Amino acid sequence: MRILMFGPNHETKGGIATVIANFKGHFHSTTNTVFYLESWKEGNVFQRVFYSARGLLLLPFQVKRKKIKLVHLHIAQDGSYFRKALATRLAKLCGAKVLLHVHGSHFDQYHKESMPRLQKHILRTLRKADKIIVLNEDVRTYFANYDIEMDIVSNAVPILETAPMSDERTQISCFGQLGERKGTYDLLRIAKVLYARHPEVMIYLYGDGDLKEVQELVIQQELKNIRIGGWITADEKALAMRKTMIHVLPSYQEGLPMSVLETMAYGIPNVSTYVGGIPDVIESGKDGLLINPGEEDALAEALISLIEQETIRKKMGTAAAAKIKTHFSMPAYIHKWNQIYTEWDK
Repeated sequence: MRILMFGPNHETKGGIATVIANFKGHFHSTTNTVFYLESWKEGNVFQRVFYSARGLLLLPFQVKRKKIKLVHLHIAQDGSYFRKALATRLAKLCGAKVLLHVHGSHFDQYHKESMPRLQKHILRTLRKADKIIVLNEDVRTYFANYDIEMDIVSNAVPILETAPMSDERTQISCFGQLGERKGTYDLLRIAKVLYARHPEVMIYLYGDGDLKEVQELVIQQELKNIRIGGWITADEKALAMRKTMIHVLPSYQEGLPMSVLETMAYGIPNVSTYVGGIPDVIESGKDGLLINPGEEDALAEALISLIEQETIRKKMGTAAAAKIKTHFSMPAYIHKWNQIYTEWDK
């Protein structure tokens, strides 16, 4: 079958771009061929609008010229939703089937908190799809109340041939957008507690988002163990991973964050929260530690325990890498998508 994948440029920031990059690098099939069309690309306002309009204008021509049978749309909330809602209708008008791949960490909340008119529009868009894939049970359960069926396909990451040794890992890292939803400010509020116990351990925040606000708080509160790494390239991330002893992601809302899978693949235990698809990956006490979002004392305790218990930390890291290899590896992921595409071609 011939498939057109419509989503952001694979070199842009964010989890969707990482998923598309993994598809480009690893998807191979004797029966299914995937073509790629960009729906969005980073740049100034004019450039973003241009690439969005260009992608939508090219979509019908690509469907017809390449004889596309299925359009695989990567969708999240806000601007991504509106682009893919229009793309859904264009694809259907061209006679192609539509697969909506929902990545939004809180797409259920996006619908719930939208104005009634937008709520109805979202439901109409979802019902136009021939198949919907989501990342966790929360989203599937929510939309089941509207008689919309969804299947779960977890994200996956490439597996390292040999996980780097952890002897030189000395920092705590947080990969992802900085902000309230990611629990960044909870981490800042416990920074002094960690510094009092372990002043040698630095906490690096890698990502975009509330960079200015976070930097101001770090200066105002004199947080000596916080470093703002900003958004980093893939090579820079690989280097940072090798220096990381613990990955912390105290999120309030998530789908299935790529940062959790990527760090686990590196043999890094996570301290994270019972939200979204995270509990489907991390078994607290075995390959990481989970807390309830907003519990700052528990967050500090979890981080301190892993800093101080090196043997347990390394054991969790080894278990984390083994789990990713067994259940969230790229070969298994690609096989699953091949099955989905092939079933559709019958």
